[in-house]
Amino acid sequence: MLALTSALVAPYFIDWNHYRSAFEREAGRVLGREVRVEGSARARLLPFPSLTFTDVVVAGETRDAPGMTVDEFSMHAELAPFLRGEVLIFDMQLTRPRARIAVAADGGIDWAVRPSGPFDPRQVTLENVTIVDGSVTLRHAASGQVHQVSDIDAELSARTLAGPWRIGGSFAFDGLPMRISVSTGTLGDDGRMRLRIDALPEGAPIRLAT
Repeated sequence: MLALTSALVAPYFIDWNHYRSAFEREAGRVLGREVRVEGSARARLLPFPSLTFTDVVVAGETRDAPGMTVDEFSMHAELAPFLRGEVLIFDMQLTRPRARIAVAADGGIDWAVRPSGPFDPRQVTLENVTIVDGSVTLRHAASGQVHQVSDIDAELSARTLAGPWRIGGSFAFDGLPMRISVSTGTLGDDGRMRLRIDALPEGAPIRLAT
């Protein structure tokens, strides 16, 4: 009984800040970019594993120009899949993520996941991810233009990180509000993935699909 009581109570009193280094290491390994937690860290084991970090920074071209910042990142995972070597995240939220993405002249995007070690994206499932008040700065090398995607509020899910993905939500592109729906296939052995995008600009009698 004493052991059970300790297991129930301890997670609320342990200083979990030392777990930030483990999060930074594993997130950096998956993204292929340095990840820093510059704010606080909170964790809970029961009734399910839960982690919350504030002021998360993903490295970009320079330290003064990070690839992404997130005011608060939280996730809740299932315990049982870990026994099978899988990760099931049934709820994740990114509050005020800010990203910078460079689009090369040939259309290549410099914001790809580049794992620095062995990593199987098919072992990770995302049941529900919520993005609140996000924004993206797009720098297009071919035209020299910079576009702003702001007011991003979206929900997404993925059977695995290799797809298929489903995304729905709203945002403003250079100030034009619109709703969007995105679906993908599964990542093929050649690194390609089918992608469908439907966008409905507000106040305009058009629908964009690709």
